[in-house]
Amino acid sequence: MKSKRSSAVLGVVDDDESVRMALSSSLRSANWKVIAYSSGSHLLGDDRRSELKLVIADIHMPGMDGFALLDAINLAEQPVPVIFITAYATQELRERANAGGAVGFFSKPVDDARLLALIGEILQK
Repeated sequence: MKSKRSSAVLGVVDDDESVRMALSSSLRSANWKVIAYSSGSHLLGDDRRSELKLVIADIHMPGMDGFALLDAINLAEQPVPVIFITAYATQELRERANAGGAVGFFSKPVDDARLLALIGEILQK
């Protein structure tokens, strides 16, 4: 039987390529499978999105922001947990993320150890 870690696929959505690649690399080094997206609309248009077990998304992106992506994911037939990351963390954004159903909220640069611990906790449920 495969462990959840080896079988779970995580989506990483960030318009900043360096952040997207660094976060994806960190997750892969912890043995997670990752699909990286440059925008929320790319994730929503991807046939592989049904494989995702969790999404980590930036809040501030051109076009579809993280909150619009969260809303779309929550309306899906099988919604998945969403963790937000942002370079502009404010109490208002944190409260809005919580109200929208986000399961985590991290300031950039992301504390990888805390993020990995939260992902492990969420996917063990």
